[in-house]
Amino acid sequence: MNNELFWTADIGGTKIMLMLIDRKKSVLFREKIPTPSRPEPEALVEVLKKEILSVGKEIILPAGGKTAKLGISMAGFVDHRSGLVHQSPNLEWHSPVPLARMIGEATGLQVTIENDANAAVVGEAYYGAARGFQDAVYVTVSTGIGGGLFLDGKLYRGSNGFAGEVGHIKPFGKNRSCKCGGENCLEAWASGSAIACHGADLLGKGISGSEIKTAEDVFTLADSGNTVARSIIHFAADNVGIGLSNLVNIVNPSCLVLGGGIAFNREDFLERISKKIFENAIRPAVNVTPLKIVRAELEPEAGIWGIYALLSGQVD
Repeated sequence: MNNELFWTADIGGTKIMLMLIDRKKSVLFREKIPTPSRPEPEALVEVLKKEILSVGKEIILPAGGKTAKLGISMAGFVDHRSGLVHQSPNLEWHSPVPLARMIGEATGLQVTIENDANAAVVGEAYYGAARGFQDAVYVTVSTGIGGGLFLDGKLYRGSNGFAGEVGHIKPFGKNRSCKCGGENCLEAWASGSAIACHGADLLGKGISGSEIKTAEDVFTLADSGNTVARSIIHFAADNVGIGLSNLVNIVNPSCLVLGGGIAFNREDFLERISKKIFENAIRPAVNVTPLKIVRAELEPEAGIWGIYALLSGQVD
């Protein structure tokens, strides 16, 4: 149907990107809204319901369009078949949530939910930096660390959708808990949250005299010449590089796409990760296979375009 429209949403720990897209990839509506401060699933459902129903009256009905589907990209351990979110550390959900059913009942839409990195690798493979590659990996280094696998020309989810969780390989350091419930995951030692935590422990104060609260505070200090801040960033980049070299050894991709607010915005951080991968991966995986390590092209909408490809029937 030419007038079929697709709702897409990328749900993060602090913001939600909501878009309405037609079959020709034209964006009819785009809005960024805060993620509810209350972590309860009901609060999230209410926010999405309000926005979707409001826009439906203003845009969809007057244009004669028809929507039946909503695709959601979000961080967490997601069963895409049932729409059950087993765990979402970013939203502080630690027990299963039947999110697809809840949103479907509230909006009347058919709801598909996909892990954000899974959706992002599809977006980059079809429309972005991994176009033309049959075996690609997408890794986001942001508040957390996630991974998506596109193998043999298809999204690889594993048995229940939990494949590609490179952020939770172990061990990296000692005695640091991870939001997943485990300890010493790569994410706990090398993500944006980890950089901020490490900075608060070792630096205390930033340039303005205020306490270190974010990874950006640490990067700002490093840019000013602070050697401790620089060592914290190098430590994180090296750990990410070692973690990804293990992934390269196991999966043997020809394209590795790096995204997320930390890796995407800092060229020196990206270069250090790449260097560490080439130093630590087995030689055939980076020499015989001409491994291409690239910056994501679709940030911050890679997950949106991946879920759109899934909704519109371009991907199995």
